[in-house]
Amino acid sequence: MRVLYFSDNTSGHNRRFLRKLAASEHEVWFCDLAATEFPPGWLPTGIHPYFLARTLRRTAGPAEIIALLPAVRLMIADTKPDLIHVGPVQTCGYLIALAQFHPMLLTSWGSDILLFSERDEVWRDATRVAVGAADGLFVDSQWVLQTARRFGDIPDERVVMFPWGIETGKFGPVGPKLSGSEFKREPNTCVILCTRSWEPLYGMDTLLEAFLLAHQKEAKLRLALLGGGSQAEYIHDFIRNHRLEGVVTIPGLLDGHHLPQWFRAADGYISCAKGDGTSISLLEAMATGLPVIVTDILSNREWVTPDVNGWLGASAEGFAEAMLRVASLTSDDRSKISAANRKAVAERADWNRNFPKLLAMYEYLRAHPRKSIQSRQSSM
Repeated sequence: MRVLYFSDNTSGHNRRFLRKLAASEHEVWFCDLAATEFPPGWLPTGIHPYFLARTLRRTAGPAEIIALLPAVRLMIADTKPDLIHVGPVQTCGYLIALAQFHPMLLTSWGSDILLFSERDEVWRDATRVAVGAADGLFVDSQWVLQTARRFGDIPDERVVMFPWGIETGKFGPVGPKLSGSEFKREPNTCVILCTRSWEPLYGMDTLLEAFLLAHQKEAKLRLALLGGGSQAEYIHDFIRNHRLEGVVTIPGLLDGHHLPQWFRAADGYISCAKGDGTSISLLEAMATGLPVIVTDILSNREWVTPDVNGWLGASAEGFAEAMLRVASLTSDDRSKISAANRKAVAERADWNRNFPKLLAMYEYLRAHPRKSIQSRQSSM
């Protein structure tokens, strides 16, 4: 089958999809609507690159994105796909819907459905158009599916749902450790790790307020903030203004090779994201055996049971209390949480075990595009 994978970024998430597709029997093209080239070595061997005749920045909204429709139609004509796997919803998905291509497997990235679909009427309309035109829907949690169904009727047999998962063996409590030059661990401290981007969506302001409250009560708490983003200035100012330089570590942007080592160096994981599907970083933390602290939203409740394998928070005060709980865990408590979290990931989030479900949906949609079904129904 000829597959066109159409997205809006060259993220690690997309690369993981493409690596699995490169190992399949399908012939696959990849297009990033914002790219004129790919980072050196980023595109997996065996995947064909495609660059649009015209590009737009990734942050362009539905009203602007329509300008790419002629270039998208040309892309479809050039690649002649049997199926297009596309996402996010209101940009790439919207374009393929407007191009009236079938079959289209629409993928939600979580925030596109959970947050952006209600930005305004333009975004709501783009969501309705994309979901309504989709032959199938790929989501990573029940919350995303339930929200998507407010914009269009997607029957169960046309839904493929599983967490985007992690590769077996990469994350776990056993493995290489950070060197002393990379992270010098102070004795008798409790390190809480956050790997989310420094963007408003991920609640970095709430996280910092929570850590400040928790550290005032428990001096052994430490925070490691990996990554970067548009809120870098705010984060650095907050740390400096509250004199947290000695207790907050900022190693910067890291490649995937070092990430498991940082999880092994931590005692707990935290995310204050305002919206999420099934977070990959949450699964990475759980696979490492860490107690986890995440926002009290439906997708996280699918993975976290308070006082069993982690805690849910809804405010800076709630997150602070959860950090204090992590700091007070006994060795026996940690062992039980570690076993529960590693078991959950092994049973439900094995990337190699789940990915064939996606390939099976490709075959189903090629054989049963909704367009042909709707045409038959309208003629009856």
